[in-house]
Amino acid sequence: MNECFYCEQGKTLDDLMLPVCELEYVRVYLMKNQNYPGRCVVVYREHVRELFELAEKERCGFTNELALVSRVLSRLFKADKMNYGIYGDNLPHLHCHVAPKHRDGYTWGAPFSLSGNDSSPPLAELEETARAICAGIDAEKENT
Repeated sequence: MNECFYCEQGKTLDDLMLPVCELEYVRVYLMKNQNYPGRCVVVYREHVRELFELAEKERCGFTNELALVSRVLSRLFKADKMNYGIYGDNLPHLHCHVAPKHRDGYTWGAPFSLSGNDSSPPLAELEETARAICAGIDAEKENT
């Protein structure tokens, strides 16, 4: 396996994002660049490159937990629309960027951008946001 900061869980990962929680199939991270408030990355726990590499149970688990996280983000950040991006050209580990978007916000009407509109809130604020997302996920799991 080539270097993968999702698997290594070291400095590179820590520089870019903050852990939110771990679920059965995924790990959830809050991006430190909050160019879309609430923007997270949902990362499959094992190192696979493609969605189609997963068996049906794991694929359903990944997408169900992605939907759970998205539902929570949409509610917490009052999104008009959620945008999703599964790329991985330069980091071939299955992960999905999840960006809450607003009609009057950055790149409305176009795909969300991984950069631009940079916003790096203080660490304490990011930690508070991560805790709120985690609490929302826990509450949502109890209701399902």
